[in-house]
Amino acid sequence: MVEFGEKLKRAREEKGMTQQTLSDALYVTRQAVSRWECGARYPDLLTAKKLSEVLEVSLDELLSGEEMKKCVEKNPIVESPVIGRVQSALYALAGVAYLLMSISTIRFLMPELAGANSEVIGYGTAYILGYVLITLLLFCGLAFSIRGKLTPKKTGVIAAAYFDMQILSNIFELIQTSSIWPTVFQSIIYLLCIVVIVGYYFQTRRISPIPVYCVATFNLIRSVVMYFQMLQLENGFAFIVRTIWLIAVVGYMGLMAYQAYSLEKKWRLAVK
Repeated sequence: MVEFGEKLKRAREEKGMTQQTLSDALYVTRQAVSRWECGARYPDLLTAKKLSEVLEVSLDELLSGEEMKKCVEKNPIVESPVIGRVQSALYALAGVAYLLMSISTIRFLMPELAGANSEVIGYGTAYILGYVLITLLLFCGLAFSIRGKLTPKKTGVIAAAYFDMQILSNIFELIQTSSIWPTVFQSIIYLLCIVVIVGYYFQTRRISPIPVYCVATFNLIRSVVMYFQMLQLENGFAFIVRTIWLIAVVGYMGLMAYQAYSLEKKWRLAVK
């Protein structure tokens, strides 16, 4: 089977166009066209449609059904420059918020851990570690987003790992709590969240994004409840940090839902 890059190069040469003239017509770089032709990258679906118009060939002649799917899987999950900047800003906000939560937790937990027994020290350390790992995770998302390399699978890994960190914190919470069932139930819910995320982003057959919307909504509601539960226990500094954290969670859960919607929209377009 002739690959997309070969078909593109043949259609371009038959049209008498160089890589530079084609890139000028598409408002992309010549390097982008070169990468398409050597098979290193695929254009997004809107650019592929414009390619077919410029080269006067049908989209089906350029891209097979499997290659249309590869366009979706290998390209960034968000391809609009404006929305891409919003995506990066939300990852940055969430990352900074969790960094502040890490600093705040270290500041208030470390004095309590001095002289505590090994179980409490282990719990406190794991709680801090959970925030730190989520911080690193979100900054990874930011780096991929800025570089335009946040593909659907990378998005799924980041979202699933986010809930993995929540389970990690719950496991260590079980060490010191006398009432284990609420924590166990919450961990099971987080595990279901991971199953939904993995099922949506890693299945070859695309499923509905509605379960992902439910996951985002659940975590949003849980975070709001936690926020109001902690209001009476925190001083001014902790209140500011916790408020920033809530805003970040709202932003990230909204982003998670939008990413699922964006992928579903691109997938529908690809399989038409």
